[in-house]
Amino acid sequence: MTIKRIPATPAGPNDGPPYSNAVCANGFIFVSGQVGLDDEGRLAEGGIIAETRQAIDNIGKILASAGSDLGHVVKATVWLIDPGDYKAFNQVYKDHFGADLPARACVRSDLMGPYRVEIEVIATAKS
Repeated sequence: MTIKRIPATPAGPNDGPPYSNAVCANGFIFVSGQVGLDDEGRLAEGGIIAETRQAIDNIGKILASAGSDLGHVVKATVWLIDPGDYKAFNQVYKDHFGADLPARACVRSDLMGPYRVEIEVIATAKS
């Protein structure tokens, strides 16, 4: 089995965080949880809608670097800090994933940092 790791990039002057952004193995791409931080490490402004868009955009970039895209996501796990964000989150999520929705779990959780949402996915590589 070949395993390819896509390292996380540091948002500051320190060494990067102790995880890979994604790991590719046996035709699957396992993307670590993504939050609403832009490429410069700034949190998207505008609450749950902006953070969700940014987190999904981050996932899309990681998948592209691994040779895949959002259309190949088979499973998503979502953490929200506020159940009141569920409806707005779902709208943004549907806008990005369209009619072919992946399997999903969504739970309420306290998150590390000032984030309202974290999303991890499992995708397949493009054929």
